[in-house]
Amino acid sequence: MAIAVGFRFLPTDEELVTYFLFNKIFAQTDPFNDLEKFSVREGDLYGSQDPRDIWNLYGGDNLEDGQPLYFFTWLKKVSSNGYRISRRVGSGMWAGEDSGDTITSRNYVVGVKKRFRYENKKSPENGTWIMHEFVVDPSLLRQHQKQDDIVLCRMKKNPVVEKKKKKRKLQQILNSEPCMSSKRSKLVEPQTQLSQTQTQLSMNSRIF
Repeated sequence: MAIAVGFRFLPTDEELVTYFLFNKIFAQTDPFNDLEKFSVREGDLYGSQDPRDIWNLYGGDNLEDGQPLYFFTWLKKVSSNGYRISRRVGSGMWAGEDSGDTITSRNYVVGVKKRFRYENKKSPENGTWIMHEFVVDPSLLRQHQKQDDIVLCRMKKNPVVEKKKKKRKLQQILNSEPCMSSKRSKLVEPQTQLSQTQTQLSMNSRIF
């Protein structure tokens, strides 16, 4: 779909939970317009695809530096009778980096935000991706709510790793360029010869 020039999707944490996630879970009918559906997609961030494949599939490479992708996704339990959540994604996993921050609205706790990083020691993509997972506070979910496994995720490239990559790339470019000192020496040589010629002419003029 066509997006207006200059459009930026920059929702707050509160808006992601109280508008997007609440409506996704509790609304009886489809609450989102086409632009909102485009801005927050449905995707499997706990499936067989690696983060890079997910990023490319949903147009992440068309985004400006630092911009994230947003997804509704479904949590998957390790076992059908348990409570543990499987954090596997492709050939790696989402490793938790904190215990979660509470999100409030009008002084009420409405959700929790947790931060994850992509971990795969065998992949050059290890640590390249960051994901924030937003969940509705359990106290607000109806008991046995069918869709209590829906979460909203914000996925982006790790800015620290990206900065290091750009620095290495710039250093490689600089190292591959020919040394400029040899070029300068070639330019200086004719100037020296010209100076000597001017001195000789000056001496000749004095003789005559």
